Amino acid sequence: MLAYIIRRLLVAIPVFFGITVLTWLISTTNPDGGPLTAYLGKGGGKIITQSEINAIERKLGLDKPVPVRYVYWVRNLFRGDLGVSITEHKPVTQAIQERILPTVLLLGFALVLQELIAIPLGIFSALRRGSFFDQTFTVLAYVLYALPTFWYGLMMIVIFGVALKALPFNGMINDHLSGTAFGTTQYWAYFHANTVQAVLDLADHLIMPVTVLATAGLAGDSRFMRASMLSVLNQDYIRTAKAKGLPSRMVVWKHALRNAILPIVTNVGLSIPSLIGGAVVTEQIFAWPGMGRLFVNAAQGYDYPVVIAYVVLLGALTLFFNIVTDVSYAFVDPRIRYS
Repeated sequence: MLAYIIRRLLVAIPVFFGITVLTWLISTTNPDGGPLTAYLGKGGGKIITQSEINAIERKLGLDKPVPVRYVYWVRNLFRGDLGVSITEHKPVTQAIQERILPTVLLLGFALVLQELIAIPLGIFSALRRGSFFDQTFTVLAYVLYALPTFWYGLMMIVIFGVALKALPFNGMINDHLSGTAFGTTQYWAYFHANTVQAVLDLADHLIMPVTVLATAGLAGDSRFMRASMLSVLNQDYIRTAKAKGLPSRMVVWKHALRNAILPIVTNVGLSIPSLIGGAVVTEQIFAWPGMGRLFVNAAQGYDYPVVIAYVVLLGALTLFFNIVTDVSYAFVDPRIRYS
């Protein structure tokens, strides 16, 4: 297995550099703007002399050839220097570090809830194929899968946030309780002094965005689980196990599920990069201070250092978790061997 992992890593290296080249070139040679747009504005009528433009280009390193600028950028990337965010007015690495925890909390709870519901539903539906429950569940799954996330989130806000006033829908915490923003030194001091109150406040703010994300995701995963389970239940070794008189519970949970779970392992593995990347639409709707919102604000503000760092980070995480997912197959299904 070690040799297989090394081969996959060696293949991933040129793919990663391909991602960096495409991302960097598309962003920095964009004819509709480019790094200068963030400083000079676009169509704002700002009067600026050519000498001032040249000074800004020298400051940003834009006076050098494109290949040289890319080499400098890669060198800085491996040093951990991703530049300075124009919209956040701080180093890009710091801006990303501040947004990772809110996104991991949101997407992490959503993913766990999604799989805890989707896997049992898919199994139960497969075991009762053609029943009233299966048909009803199929219709509901397609409806939930087709719901636009932005509309679903807005309806949650209108009903539970505005009409019923049951849940908060703006931000991550109640600033009036903590007196500061999430993640600051003052917030963690407040958190340690009022742990129960802080956790309950955070949980209240998590309910609606987590529900929106989990509901949309469980529809697809439950259908994957149902289809995979049906395929496995029709295999000869399952019929043999039943013919030997093994209890139905053992046949389902020990023999069928272990093989049927592989597609879900793939889905979960490919979903993990989103734990860092964030949910762009949901975070915007609920004003959640995560990575998705950071990316949207950066794209709208022509903040190229953040946009490039965000896309490259997602590409690297996707490559890494593709390898992790492939390796995990050997632990889920003993028949799979890498040699």
